[in-house]
Amino acid sequence: MGSLHDHVINYKVDLDIVGTANSLLKTTTKQEVVTHPWFNDDWGNEVIQQTIHREYITNEDDALLKLPDNLQGGYSIVNQEEKNRWGTVRGYAIHPGYSPIHGTVVGSKRLLHNANWARYNLAVSRRKETEPSSSSVWNMNLPGAPPVDFHKFFDGENITQEDLVAWVNVGMHHLPQSEDAPNTRTNTATSSFFVAPLNYFDHDVSVESSNAILLQTPSHPGEPFAVEDYGVRPVHCVPKAPAPFEYVPVHVFDHRGEEVAFESVEAMRSGSELYHRIKFEL
Repeated sequence: MGSLHDHVINYKVDLDIVGTANSLLKTTTKQEVVTHPWFNDDWGNEVIQQTIHREYITNEDDALLKLPDNLQGGYSIVNQEEKNRWGTVRGYAIHPGYSPIHGTVVGSKRLLHNANWARYNLAVSRRKETEPSSSSVWNMNLPGAPPVDFHKFFDGENITQEDLVAWVNVGMHHLPQSEDAPNTRTNTATSSFFVAPLNYFDHDVSVESSNAILLQTPSHPGEPFAVEDYGVRPVHCVPKAPAPFEYVPVHVFDHRGEEVAFESVEAMRSGSELYHRIKFEL
């Protein structure tokens, strides 16, 4: 049975919304008190309602982000210079899916600077060829001075109408339980995020789908609905049956790139659990 730990995986999401000049938009909801004079019942005419608050994050240092409480809002990459027919800036929103977590442990000497990217739900920085990834395979060996220190990506640069990249985390908190033995259950070991249009189009583009089905109400109650499927048949939409299950052991390669042959499964497992080694020739 495994010990208490987190799984955090970082995705680099490079969106170019109608060009590379993009901005980071933060959207939240708040409460406001308004008066409706047409309410004259015993409850009075004051109403507490939601209101949408939008603001642009303009500096990289302010773009190390956690999701708002109760998921009341979120973050989007937009182009302030491009608007839809309704006069709203076009963009794509990054929505949390199942299990939107970030790392729990902060301050450990073994995670001093080598996993800074895991501290947040997402982050947004200027896109640079010198910053291709948030980490390195050797980061765990040098927690104090890792080859890639994610925090160094954020050095006070302007992110208004610039070429941006989002760093999005998914994962899970693994709390040990008896059902972990002998195999860890996987039905809760899932996580996701969504990238969806935000005022990018003028309308719901799904109405243009070629496999849409149109239902028309019957003229008399109890009669069947009229169905128009536009000639699309299930054979066009149903995927092929999956191939028979087959499991092939992993292939292991040494530092020279040559495949390693093991005499037994136990030897393969021992080899996979070895600490990273670097070969030096002096």
